[in-house]
Amino acid sequence: MAQSSLDRDSIQIHIEQAEVFLEEFKYQQALEKVQIALKSATYNNDDRSRAKIRFLIGKIHELNSQDSEAITNYITAITYASTSKSKEVQAKITYNLGKIYLKNDNTVQNGINRLESSSRIAKEIKDTTKIIKPWLKLAEHYIDNRDYQTSDKYLTKVRALIGSDFDLAPSEKIKLSNLLGKYFLRVRRYERADEHIDNAVSYASSEINNIENNELVISNSYQELATAYYTKHRVYRAKKEFEKAIPYLEKHYNNLSKAEEITRKIELIKAEIEFDVNQMKDKVKKADEKDAKNYSKEIKWQIITILGVVLILISLAFLISSYKNNLQKKKLNNDLIEKNKELVNAKETAEQVSTLKSQFISTVSHELRTPLYGVIGLTSLLMENPEEKKKNEYLESLKFSGDYLLALINDVLQLSKIETNEVKLEKVSFDLRSLIEGIVNSLHSKQKNNNNTVHIDIDRNIKTTLLGDSVRLSQILINLIGNALKFTNNGNIWIKVKSQASEGDNYNLRFIIKDDGIGIPKSKQATIFENFAQVKNENQEYEGTGLGLAIVKKLIHLHKSEIFIDSEEGVGSEFTFDLVYEKAVKEQDISSQTGESISIGTTNFNILIVDDNKINQIVTQNILKKKGYTCDLASNGMKAIEMVKTNAFDLVLMDINMPEMNGLDATTVIRTFNTHIPIIALTAVEEGEIRDQALSVGMNDVIIKPYDTQQFFQTIMKNISKVKYIN
Repeated sequence: MAQSSLDRDSIQIHIEQAEVFLEEFKYQQALEKVQIALKSATYNNDDRSRAKIRFLIGKIHELNSQDSEAITNYITAITYASTSKSKEVQAKITYNLGKIYLKNDNTVQNGINRLESSSRIAKEIKDTTKIIKPWLKLAEHYIDNRDYQTSDKYLTKVRALIGSDFDLAPSEKIKLSNLLGKYFLRVRRYERADEHIDNAVSYASSEINNIENNELVISNSYQELATAYYTKHRVYRAKKEFEKAIPYLEKHYNNLSKAEEITRKIELIKAEIEFDVNQMKDKVKKADEKDAKNYSKEIKWQIITILGVVLILISLAFLISSYKNNLQKKKLNNDLIEKNKELVNAKETAEQVSTLKSQFISTVSHELRTPLYGVIGLTSLLMENPEEKKKNEYLESLKFSGDYLLALINDVLQLSKIETNEVKLEKVSFDLRSLIEGIVNSLHSKQKNNNNTVHIDIDRNIKTTLLGDSVRLSQILINLIGNALKFTNNGNIWIKVKSQASEGDNYNLRFIIKDDGIGIPKSKQATIFENFAQVKNENQEYEGTGLGLAIVKKLIHLHKSEIFIDSEEGVGSEFTFDLVYEKAVKEQDISSQTGESISIGTTNFNILIVDDNKINQIVTQNILKKKGYTCDLASNGMKAIEMVKTNAFDLVLMDINMPEMNGLDATTVIRTFNTHIPIIALTAVEEGEIRDQALSVGMNDVIIKPYDTQQFFQTIMKNISKVKYIN
């Protein structure tokens, strides 16, 4: 028993010596030590020690970029750690294994799983540092892959765990601060980003100046410092402060250069140690073969020779390193020059954007005031109880002003979303003829006002059920047809769709929107698709913001196509563009696109309206009552929960932003006791911003206020019908 205890002490000593050799980059000596320790551990059947030893062997291979050998040893080490029930060692090994897997595209998911496993094991032993390390690595991985939502999940968990009194290791502090800086930059919270970047700079600088740190730690600190400065550079670029951004780009490159310089120095030390070890082994072997008489002389000359060769090699390596360093510096300087050029160009672009912004504010303020004046003035006239025959005229004008305001707001939001790459093309089944006819019907009042006739001509070779983004196509056609109606009086508008070619499962469709209106001057045709470009029309009540055709062009570019114009003043205009759509594989139920009503045997439904705005309550309630529905009202989420518990509703229309409890939280609670009742978000928030959140908490659909009444009822019927059919 005493012998066994002594052996275990000896094993630990060899392991500690190996770790010291690792710190000094003496990998051969470290391997020799762990091999001796492994024999003793095997003899004693000491699985805990064998886990540590295999981990060290794996780490040596990993440091030498021998990932395959490292993985083999790490997996073996995990097996020993598991059998010895050494959770601390198991967590550490699993973390290293996860890091290696994460580097290879083919094993990324395996790496994520290992890092999650490492964190879970660390939780069992309540080792906060070992819990946090894999979370930070995962957060870094998701940020590098632009998955900011998932990275935020891990960063939030780290921040919640460490609290205010927990002191992280310096390397983790730097990593966390850099990751938070990148995250807050992405979500445009620049002050928070600056705060965390400054922390990263401070922590990294302290580590660089710490004389107790080895070269590897200092190199990593320079690398993190370079990352912090680059993020700082991006923050200033995002804020359009280009002159402030330039120095941080220079600091980024300088620190990157210092990190690479230290890395080359480490490689040189490793090469020198490796050469010295191998040569000394040869010396001992040859010395044993010499006579005692010549031994001293032989060794003396060999040492002199070895020293000479080592000095030559070191000098040669230094010259090569200096040469490479100079090349690297030249490359970095060239990169810096290019980046400076980019910043100058970006600055000029920002100045142009600033001019456009001023133009935009001026245009939009005029366009907002004009219909608002109409809304306020007409409302005042109606409140004064005018003659009955004037009421319809006032109401039509009021409706026109409201529709115009809504269109203006939608145009501004749409353009903003396209320019920030937030618009993605969807693929749904739709009927082309029904879509075009629906658009023409929705523009009937504009058609009637200018006494125009609309002609629809769709190629007979096109099966009108297609797969593609019907919403984006609608936006394109509404703008083009709307413009044609707006700038044509007592004339004709032609909407033509021709099949250019049918290749396999795809249609190449040519759309032509033609009118015989006022036409567009040749001088304006080159700029008509730019933001805020307008064609003057003295007869029109409102000129418009000039955003419609800019949106059309950007949406067509999203489809990887172009739009062309052929126009002559006094003769008319013709807009042409090509789009590719897939043929629908099956005839699908497209009732929600065509406007067909869904009948499930009754229209006497009981609906709960949850909205804190009294006017919105009145509007929604009266629209529903006209259809014969019964309605109850709740002014916040808390009241809605109680009413759903005590009453039988067929559907809930849930506002999102409310006092006391918002719609998302209320839905989450309702789903704990009622999983089948349809809940539809009825909100003024942009659909792209809220849909994912709404569906994730258990809502069934989203309706954006203000809404088209027909679409409103279709959405309600669609969701009620699903439940009725299921039941």
